[in-house]
Amino acid sequence: MSKTQEETNTATADLAIPAGLSPEGKAAAVVIATELKKAGGCTGGCRAFYTPEKWAERGEQYGLNAELIVCHDGGDLAPMFNLDYMQYETYDKAAQALSKVGVWPEGCTSWYTAIYKS
Repeated sequence: MSKTQEETNTATADLAIPAGLSPEGKAAAVVIATELKKAGGCTGGCRAFYTPEKWAERGEQYGLNAELIVCHDGGDLAPMFNLDYMQYETYDKAAQALSKVGVWPEGCTSWYTAIYKS
């Protein structure tokens, strides 16, 4: 397998939309993945999307009533959700895109965000 194919397969796995999400959670994941792909970005190697149930199984305490958890540690998703990157236009664009499917992001830490119904 060429490196390009391997990178594509990894990127696809990193943006896999997990089964068991609510309709709002799934819509949010599609919006986020679409925005990231349009920008030519990558996840930085971490799995991006978790159901609240899987998040709880990891022992996490926050975001458990969300529709979707977005892990953005060290990848191009980070400026979409973490204001520490000071890419306010990117952050605002993501929030506006998510609002169109009836959800909003709440930063839980600098490395993950919970997505809630509006």
